[in-house]
Amino acid sequence: MIKTLISAIVFFLFLPLFGLVMIIGIIFSYITHSRNLYYPLIPLSSRLLMLVSFQWFSVKGQVPKKENGPYIFMFNHESMFDVFMLGGSIPYYVNAIGWEGIFKWPLFGFFARRYGAYAITHDNTDKARETLKAAEKILVQDGDSMLFSPEGQRTLTGEMGEFKKGGFHFAKSTNVASIVPVGLIGAYRANVRNSWIVNPGKLTTVFGEPITPEDYKDLTVEELRDLTKKRVSELLV
Repeated sequence: MIKTLISAIVFFLFLPLFGLVMIIGIIFSYITHSRNLYYPLIPLSSRLLMLVSFQWFSVKGQVPKKENGPYIFMFNHESMFDVFMLGGSIPYYVNAIGWEGIFKWPLFGFFARRYGAYAITHDNTDKARETLKAAEKILVQDGDSMLFSPEGQRTLTGEMGEFKKGGFHFAKSTNVASIVPVGLIGAYRANVRNSWIVNPGKLTTVFGEPITPEDYKDLTVEELRDLTKKRVSELLV
């Protein structure tokens, strides 16, 4: 009963603020590129959205400097709070590749398209490769960093799942971005996939040392995948 009441209060506070941020982002996307709007809108709104969800947010480790990028931020995918934990801790524009399903969500899906994010499918390998090929523009031409979930979907158990190889093929084929391992702590406790219940608590984003193209140039895709998963795992303890 208490959890239900808290969750109702959270959504009463969260949804209007979230909708306002989406509308502001969409309107300004017709005026200027999203990279010019990102700061302070995304970091500030992400922290506010976590705050009204009764989450105490903190950042550990060093966010790599923008001028040393671009980067591919690879993280463990725990819950809906992941995007706010990343947005609240990275102070410069990052693009993203996300599951195609979120692009069908009302308002958020339209915002994601206007933001410039790329939709990727979990069910069609050829189509996923095409998306990754198109998304190379983010790193190679635009010089922007990006977010990528190697698991592809949120955990159902709280345990980190298998890292798929697509993102590491992507990294090696572009060969311009450092991979930044990111550990997200507390998001699964805050909200479990397929549940609307929100549990108050602490959320922590932990940044690891970047794995540079020089570091991984002689690694196979599988070796790079395993190294990245190991680095992310080490951030969660």
